[in-house]
Amino acid sequence: MKKTYLFLLFLLFSTLSYSQVILSLDDDRVYIDSIAGITKNTHSDSIKSLYSFRLSKLYLMIQDVNKSKEYLKEANRLKTKFPFLRDASIYYNSYSFLEKGDADGFEKALSEANTKLKKYNNTEAFRLRAIILQNYGIMQQRKNNEKGYMKLLVNEAIPIAKRSQDYELASALYKAVAIILMNNNERQKASEYLKEAQDYIEKATKRSPTLVESKMETYIINAENLVELKQYYDAKKVLDKAFSKLQKFPESNLNDSYFYSEGIYYAKQNKFPEALVSFEKGIKSAESNQNQIALNRLKFAEYEVFFKLKKYDRAKANLEYLLEKTPFVVDKKNYYNELSKVYSVTKNYDKAYFYSNKYNVINDSLNDTKFKSEIVELEAKYKKAENEKMITVLQSENEKAALLVNNNRLNSLLLAVLSILLFLTVLFLWILNKNQKKLSVQKEINHQQELTALENQQKLSVSNALVEGEEVERKRIARDLHDGLGSMLSGLKIHLKLAGNENALSTKEVGVLLDDSIKELRNISQNLMPESLLKLSLEYALRDLCMANSNVKTNVEFQYLIEESNLPKNYEIVIYRIIQELLSNALKYAIASQILVSCSQNKETFFITVEDNGIGFNVSEKRSGMGLKNIKNRVEFLNGKLEIESAENKGTSVYIELRVKNEI
Repeated sequence: MKKTYLFLLFLLFSTLSYSQVILSLDDDRVYIDSIAGITKNTHSDSIKSLYSFRLSKLYLMIQDVNKSKEYLKEANRLKTKFPFLRDASIYYNSYSFLEKGDADGFEKALSEANTKLKKYNNTEAFRLRAIILQNYGIMQQRKNNEKGYMKLLVNEAIPIAKRSQDYELASALYKAVAIILMNNNERQKASEYLKEAQDYIEKATKRSPTLVESKMETYIINAENLVELKQYYDAKKVLDKAFSKLQKFPESNLNDSYFYSEGIYYAKQNKFPEALVSFEKGIKSAESNQNQIALNRLKFAEYEVFFKLKKYDRAKANLEYLLEKTPFVVDKKNYYNELSKVYSVTKNYDKAYFYSNKYNVINDSLNDTKFKSEIVELEAKYKKAENEKMITVLQSENEKAALLVNNNRLNSLLLAVLSILLFLTVLFLWILNKNQKKLSVQKEINHQQELTALENQQKLSVSNALVEGEEVERKRIARDLHDGLGSMLSGLKIHLKLAGNENALSTKEVGVLLDDSIKELRNISQNLMPESLLKLSLEYALRDLCMANSNVKTNVEFQYLIEESNLPKNYEIVIYRIIQELLSNALKYAIASQILVSCSQNKETFFITVEDNGIGFNVSEKRSGMGLKNIKNRVEFLNGKLEIESAENKGTSVYIELRVKNEI
């Protein structure tokens, strides 16, 4: 029963931690008691029921099982008159399935709760759905479907968590994605999600019993990842943020992971004495908190420093400790390999061979197990294929037998007819073949001519459209120069002519007019060709574009999911213009509060996505705006595809695929 409740706790707070250890910092009972007080004193059955459901989870967090069950029972008693609470109760009661060991029942309950809560458009429903999807994803991860888990987080749970306005929850989900990427050694991508996680947790102000712990853990994980990316300056800043809080709580089990991150920060920079001090503090903390997982990580990190310092006796002692404490065969295999290295450098070749052999035995055993499972799978597939083949052969033989019977009846009649028709058929085929060759040659010539004509017509159409678009752009620039910069300079000229009069502008005021004129000129120049695109890269130009267009009413979010891009400059200009036009249209017509601009690339295909949550429009209605025409022409210029999805009051999504060629 104890193991069952530990797993329940892990699921309850999986969005707040990447280990199966409940993090603690300050006393959570004060917060829980305040919620219990509100629940007791309120006269509203709906509020009392909702808070009782929450308290059932909070008391489970501090491992008070009896109190948890007591509040869950009270919540279920009061829920009956309220549809939302009845649907939400499916989630709160789902943990009873895990208590019974029914994982499938738990999954079905989560799925049902998510479906029921979809019809509610309030923040509490969004918050519950995000947690439900996270827990459902964890169950998929336990089935080795980590790809499905990550897809669920990115495509469903995170967007819903943002709508709930629960920044702590959104941060936790971003952190969960980052941990999956870290486990798969995708450190750079993990860094992007950890940055989002840290931004959200620092914006969180809503009081909760896990807020401080979640913030500290986010800092620690982010610092660890930054160290692995060798971004030591940024890692130190994040570590200092965590330390400023943790130094007041020396007994907290968050110190276990903090000192690990601090230790590898020093070790990666070859500051071995400082690293050993950090690891020693972490080991003492993990031992005090009985956190074996953290203790093993710290012991192995300490071993690596001992090995580099050639303190082989202490390195060996750490490995022997780890061999004794770890329950995992894969870890033991790695420890045997490391022991073999230690004994080899100390010239104790007998023991080096002994541990190398133990490593090979486990490695071969693991590979053999995998090989056997593959053989069984292949054998099953082979047998299935053989059975299907045999059935096909039997069916074919039956069909042949039936055909032979019918053919025997017709043979006598057809034999006479065939002998007469054979000569005529051969003659006809010869004449037909001769004529067909002539027709085929002529058709091929005509087909090639038609293709050439269509291609030239298409090129001419695109060129004309681009010229038309450029003409419109020239008129716009001329208007900007005449109405904006021209007016400013004319005004400045008038003031300079009046310089001798009493009411003339001062030198400072003339300077302000000049500054405004220069700023207007820079804006026009920026619209013509961004300096960041010419001097830096497409990513920086687009990021500047999105930041420049963000305002109080509309937040423009930019994602650039390309590690290295080496597109020719003319391709980058076309891509920049497409996104500039799309963003302009969204800002002008969508009346949106959120706009997402995303770029990615797969080999020679460049993907652009622009989404907004604005008023949308009917895609089936024909639109003849010059902006949309310019976009289509530029997409056709790069042999691309354009797809627009929109509906009234449901926002707009534009998806573009472009064919590009990277520079060698």
